Amino acid sequence: MGELDADEPILLKPRFPLIGHLFGMLRWQVGYMQMLSSKIPTHPAFTLRIFSSRIYVICDPSLIQAVYRNTKAFDFGQFVVESSQRAFDIGEAGMKIIRGETAPSYDPHGPYLNGNNGDSYLNEHHKLMLEALSPGTGLSELNKGVLDKVAEHLNVIDGGEKRVGLYRWVRDVLTLATADALYGPHDPMNADHSLIDNLWDFEENMTLLMLNLLPTVIAPKAYKGRATIKSAFTKYYENHYELTGSTLIRAHLACAQKWGFTPDDIANFEISTLFLATTNSVPTSFWQLSYILSSKSLLEQIQKEVQGIVKREKSEDGIEEAVMDITLFQSHCPLLVATFHETLRLIDAATSVRAVVEPTTLTSTTSSSSFSLKSPSVIQLPSGITHTSTSIWGIDASSFNPERFLPEAKSKLDKETRRKQNQGYFPFGGGKHLCPGRHFAMMEILAFVAGIVVGFEVQGMDSVPERAFQKLGTAVRKPVADVEVGVRRRAGWEGVKWRFEGGRGRLDFKALGTDSDEE
Repeated sequence: MGELDADEPILLKPRFPLIGHLFGMLRWQVGYMQMLSSKIPTHPAFTLRIFSSRIYVICDPSLIQAVYRNTKAFDFGQFVVESSQRAFDIGEAGMKIIRGETAPSYDPHGPYLNGNNGDSYLNEHHKLMLEALSPGTGLSELNKGVLDKVAEHLNVIDGGEKRVGLYRWVRDVLTLATADALYGPHDPMNADHSLIDNLWDFEENMTLLMLNLLPTVIAPKAYKGRATIKSAFTKYYENHYELTGSTLIRAHLACAQKWGFTPDDIANFEISTLFLATTNSVPTSFWQLSYILSSKSLLEQIQKEVQGIVKREKSEDGIEEAVMDITLFQSHCPLLVATFHETLRLIDAATSVRAVVEPTTLTSTTSSSSFSLKSPSVIQLPSGITHTSTSIWGIDASSFNPERFLPEAKSKLDKETRRKQNQGYFPFGGGKHLCPGRHFAMMEILAFVAGIVVGFEVQGMDSVPERAFQKLGTAVRKPVADVEVGVRRRAGWEGVKWRFEGGRGRLDFKALGTDSDEE
């Protein structure tokens, strides 16, 4: 196997040669890289060897951003391709399209997917998603759709206490609201609520499906969940129900059809759409609620903030409405927004992955750190390392302290600390593949949490629940167990119908912290 070159990141040798790190990853999963980094906290990067393969783990914020910027040497497309076939059961004809082999300009000896901006389905679909989910008409349409549905779920809680498992209730409300916003009045999820369990069964063991080894034996629920959702969306598209769906779904279908995907593959895609739209938003909403509800002083401060953006008015039919303007979160609810980011900092431990497709020197823009990276190899960027680093966030890095994200607190930081925090906080990824749905997710989560906090009492959330073990392939942890709570209207908010709208304020998503800022 041989040693590394002197200019590569330091090699961490396992107790058992060749396979020790593989066993470590299987045992500790997402937390394994954090465990290794804690043993050499001053090193900006390190190398693992598994058999003959190299894995470079990058821990320094400046180097992480350098990886995100260099899309020529560090490729994400290979991992999208590999996961598509195994996780979403795409046929070989569909895989040729995904790999770019059916494009007129395809060169078998050329760059992967015909280049980062080349002629391929994945590149075209990514641009489509960016356009549909960037601030503008498409995003406003989706936000309105999901929040109209959220309001419906909130409005049925009136006249008494509703006992729920908080995590499951949040899961069901946001899954149904998101599906309705995407797929319209004929959405399969709202027609058959058992599909919610199918989706989350798939999410629970998607990584096992990707092994492609006896899936009906090692991941039977995930396998069944995928097949059941595929069947539901086959009928959805057969009946042309997408015509009443969102602009995003119609464009998504048109792109797939243009590139020649079969109806079978198109139906398979939808579990990936739902997976990406819900599986991080749901646990993030749960944890943000948990942190707020378990602190009386924090709850009261955020209630006061949110009440300032809610108008009480009579509708045309005489019903009293509580109308929340979501465009005022930024200007009127800084602590609510800060709790969102602090929640993500602590519970999001996503690992971005890139393939090194050509030998490259990775150099920090702010220090003397510089490394030679070999090809082929893999780069991992574990956000859990930088999100909890005391050298970035201070001695209370492992504690929940939303004040650290308040604008006045950040303005008092020295330039170097502010830079490290901006570069080291990346819950939405970075570079070309910065999550296109981040604006949609943030507005959905903030509105849902704000509505509950100001309009409802939640009894039974006395402390923040324990976090569960985090599996490979997941970004946000779940609780060890659900928390049974009682939800009822707050005094003075009985009989009020909730509604969300936008218009009086202006949202600057870069200032809100959902867009990358390396300075």
